[in-house]
Amino acid sequence: MGIKRGLFILIYTCFIVSLKAQQAEHFTQYAFNQFAFNPAVAGTKACIDVRIGYRFQWLGIDGAPSIGFANIHAPLKFKRKRRRNQFGPKSGIGLQVKRDVFGPFSTVQAEAAYAAHVPLSLEWTFSMGASLGMKQAVFSANTINTQYPDPLLALGKQSFVMFPDAKLGLWLASKKTFFGLSLHNLFGNQFRSPGGTIAVGTSASHLQRHYYFTAGHSFKLEKKWTLIPSVFVLWTPHTPIDFNMTALFDKENKISLGIGLRRTDAVTALFRVKLFNLISIGYSFDFVISKLQGAMFHTHEISASYNSCSNVGTAATINCPVFE
Repeated sequence: MGIKRGLFILIYTCFIVSLKAQQAEHFTQYAFNQFAFNPAVAGTKACIDVRIGYRFQWLGIDGAPSIGFANIHAPLKFKRKRRRNQFGPKSGIGLQVKRDVFGPFSTVQAEAAYAAHVPLSLEWTFSMGASLGMKQAVFSANTINTQYPDPLLALGKQSFVMFPDAKLGLWLASKKTFFGLSLHNLFGNQFRSPGGTIAVGTSASHLQRHYYFTAGHSFKLEKKWTLIPSVFVLWTPHTPIDFNMTALFDKENKISLGIGLRRTDAVTALFRVKLFNLISIGYSFDFVISKLQGAMFHTHEISASYNSCSNVGTAATINCPVFE
């Protein structure tokens, strides 16, 4: 087994056992994909929103983390329209699937979300959402090669465990400002196999609850440009607070350029372009500034989205907030 791969497996295993590791993903393009972190965002647009993406973290390291996702959300509409409810509560639904891989460990998660949206005024809307689904955690020992046989690895075998998972979220937004708060890993499940034995780690191994906070505001600049500073904060009971800060320069919600900083880890740059006023393509690059910097192991993230609100040849998306 290579030194780099062995080091990452050792670090990951120690994190699981000691409960001092964060167990949720990061996305540099969080401003374009708020639904991935907050179920309350489901249905906040007046149309269907579809997004897919993949993140290659610390590219060049064997066994480094990578994650792919696909999600869709839309407002929940009924055929009967009541005038009295035009300013009343509305709702939205969504689906999300993602797969996270780290060395011999991987997780697959699928969940459905529902959100209720309550207009507070002509500009502000308050949303509450929840999602429920299943997560599968897998340890593939057959991907590990050791110099001497290790019975603890159960070479040639694969162990997995499935358990329910849930999220809660709050969302407060206008066309120019947004605040979001969400809770992940609500059940705090342990890594136990159906027979009661431990699948990964020790008897104390479980999913920590993760708390996410996001906020941002848009400022109009000259020549139809807009500046959107935002912050993304992650906190767990057993880790220091982690955060991203991003400054996004957007022109009519068609071209976006941004720079950012992730705490003690990376300086980020991102780019997004909208094609035919329907499809968006995004790319981001994380320049690592941590101890991995000398080895030049950087991170790449790509994404694509489809927004049915727009019509070809129109400027319908100009008035749509970029953070939606």
